[in-house]
Amino acid sequence: MPKICKNRKCKRELQDDFLFCPYCGKNQNKESRNNKRPNGTGSIYQRKDIKSQPWAASSTITGKRVYLGVFPTRTAAVKALDDYEANPTSAYNITLAQLHEKWMKSKSYTKLGESTKSNYKTSWDKLKPLHNRKFKDLRKADFQAIIDYYEGNHQKRGTDGKLMYIKNGKHTYEVTSEPYIIEGLKFSALHKVKCLLTKMYPFAMEDDIVNKNYASFIELPDPNEVEKTSFTDIQLEIIRQNINKVPFADYIYCLCYLNFRVSEFLELTKDNYYMSDTKIPVFVGGKKTEAGTDRLIPIHPKIQPIIKRLLNKNGETIFCDENGKAMNKDRFRERYFYPALDALGMPRSLTPHSCRRTFSTRMSAAGARPEDIIALMGHTSYDTDIKHYINQEAATLYNAIKLMA
Repeated sequence: MPKICKNRKCKRELQDDFLFCPYCGKNQNKESRNNKRPNGTGSIYQRKDIKSQPWAASSTITGKRVYLGVFPTRTAAVKALDDYEANPTSAYNITLAQLHEKWMKSKSYTKLGESTKSNYKTSWDKLKPLHNRKFKDLRKADFQAIIDYYEGNHQKRGTDGKLMYIKNGKHTYEVTSEPYIIEGLKFSALHKVKCLLTKMYPFAMEDDIVNKNYASFIELPDPNEVEKTSFTDIQLEIIRQNINKVPFADYIYCLCYLNFRVSEFLELTKDNYYMSDTKIPVFVGGKKTEAGTDRLIPIHPKIQPIIKRLLNKNGETIFCDENGKAMNKDRFRERYFYPALDALGMPRSLTPHSCRRTFSTRMSAAGARPEDIIALMGHTSYDTDIKHYINQEAATLYNAIKLMA
């Protein structure tokens, strides 16, 4: 049977060794777009309902039809099909949300501490725009867009990921013309988002869903450029004067004198309260590090009346909500800490962690011994406090000098 030119408009008879038609120039070795793939090697077909990505691909190489998605060109669809059939996996179309759900059932996740799990939950909510995207299609640019969005001033989302708005001066999920805009996140919060994705990628690579960890390329702001703030003496006095006037101002005041991390602070119960042999009231609590677990924190005389009142409240925890219920750090920050700062006229650049820096700064300025600061902070070295917590300002250094005889 003579060889016929593949150009439908030409169809001249050609010699078998012709690579190109001498009449129309058609490549005789190039597969026709209308040629069907061999049985068992999947299919490429054109869809008329999706103009931007009209080519679709599916495979039956595993014995079960797997839909691979739609593509802008036939070449892209063929490549996706060839890539899949070279390394078929049942998780080819898995979304970020589905992968996250599988990862949460893995040993690598179940071994994490509750505090770490809570941080990852907060980070996961920030990735909501990507939840339903195919994981294999996500790239550094997709993740970087999330990081860049939260680094700048942005619209706040609730714990369920829904956008929040302002209506009649109050926060609401109802869509209004006034979005609830908050300040950009600092390095630590953005770093946790990257950590979450970095943890998930090896899990996906084990199942051959991807072969490259794009999360490792995410760019974060320079942590050294983040301003480390603490409460000034004047601000502390304003807080003290507004206890019983501004709701939960007393909690902020206590945080600055107790020096627990906010999660440790919110977990304190009556079981953590003791009276020493020398009649000094103390809390024994803490976690996160070996040095920080079950450390002894004396209760400063300035906050002893507050603690006594809260102990008599008989809540689930000492620092509970208005209904006596325990609360996590995210709820405390958004529902109580920042509204109290707003009422006190103080900037939201101050955070619950600023209370720890305030404690360390004031301890150092008063001339406390390094070993005492180490024990109270729950750290293992004085360098940690020097670098991250102690903000030596002129006024506090002057007061420290005046302590000397």
